[in-house]
Amino acid sequence: DVVGLGKSIIASAIAHNLKLRTIVICPPHLEDQWKNYLLTFKVTNTIYTSGSVHKALEDDIPGQKLIIVDEVHKFRNDETKDYLNLYQLCHGSEGGEPNKVLLLSATPFNNRPKDTFSLIKLFQIPTRSTLQTINNLTEYFEELTKRYNKLKNEQDQKKRDKNEINKDFNILGAQIRNMITPIMIRRSRIDLEK
Repeated sequence: DVVGLGKSIIASAIAHNLKLRTIVICPPHLEDQWKNYLLTFKVTNTIYTSGSVHKALEDDIPGQKLIIVDEVHKFRNDETKDYLNLYQLCHGSEGGEPNKVLLLSATPFNNRPKDTFSLIKLFQIPTRSTLQTINNLTEYFEELTKRYNKLKNEQDQKKRDKNEINKDFNILGAQIRNMITPIMIRRSRIDLEK
């Protein structure tokens, strides 16, 4: 959802309905807001700020949990320690029931296919996808990344007309958006006016 449409409230209601111990990862400036919402919805929770995901791993309590990550786009780089910690938290302990994961962002779609793939990996096993349209996410995103890199190279070296390259970038973006449609709920202010 775009900013101000109530992502935190909806996530709190989902947490209430699931009745799972809930761990929220959020930016420091949203911590008090989350405390208030989760209290209002009577959700058993622990809140960690974005830079302290490692503490959530250290405090890990056995059993299935709901992991809510607010402003998840900040974790799109899967080559960071914070991402690795979040990945481990989302996937839970080995042999246990997998955690439920709810990712919140006003900007889920970033520049590179790799960014989107990093976020999907937080709740999907890439080679055994549960998405109905794609079995192997690794192969799918490798192909998209090759195409993206080729377009980026053509753009940087001015090998083709700028409009043609932008058209191809738009096609690539549409493919990614179509692929993530089954796993994403997106609302705009226009949707709420209907």
